Amino acid sequence: MGLLSRAGERSTRLSNHRALIIGGSGGIGRAVTYNLASHGAAVICHGGHDQDKVDDAVSYVRARGGEARGLVLELTHAGDILSQLDALVGVDIVVVSYGPIAYAPLAKTGPDVWQRIVEMNLTLPGLVLSYYLPKMVRRGWGRIVLFGGPHSGSIRGYKEIAAYGAAKLGLSSLVRSAAYEARGANVTVNLVSPGYVDTEYLTEHRRQTGITQSPQGYLIPPERIARVICDIICSEEPDVNGAVIAVDQGIV
Repeated sequence: MGLLSRAGERSTRLSNHRALIIGGSGGIGRAVTYNLASHGAAVICHGGHDQDKVDDAVSYVRARGGEARGLVLELTHAGDILSQLDALVGVDIVVVSYGPIAYAPLAKTGPDVWQRIVEMNLTLPGLVLSYYLPKMVRRGWGRIVLFGGPHSGSIRGYKEIAAYGAAKLGLSSLVRSAAYEARGANVTVNLVSPGYVDTEYLTEHRRQTGITQSPQGYLIPPERIARVICDIICSEEPDVNGAVIAVDQGIV
């Protein structure tokens, strides 16, 4: 990954902070796990079902001098995560890098798909915010980053991902509401909206589509998204708050 790997690369900017990365064992989330650890955060890396992937991420961090633990929990319902949070003491950084997508026109998007897409992409981040935001406000410091999709900050129509697009658009309102509630407490809540990112979750068809539609003609490495997120989290000033931040090469 190019993180935590070179002498002199580690920093202490996030020492004494503990980060929970939901969906932190793969894709962009894994890059975020590594990047936050490289800045001194103690990381809790969540994965949905693959114990080996979680173990690999934790081992990678520990082998390079970082502090990490794993959490394997399949999220069937949004509320499943809540049973685990009380045991995760001292978390003041949260990144929700999890949210399934379903490709289908509206006529073929049934109740089960609607429920899962909205639960995991909107209700899950909302519940995590409801749990952590008051604690961060009382502490006087906290950083929360959620993930949108392309164009999550604007109302658009989609041919194949109407449910996903609607849920991600809801997050843009959610982060603004949370930022308003936390005003004055040095707590920030932001939404990062990536473009087409080169992760292991892409099928070959989706990979080629992403390359074609990306303005630069290539998929964005997940480490680049992680660096943007880490910059937001490491900022000492809460000036970037309630923002929808596009990292998409300028997709129109």
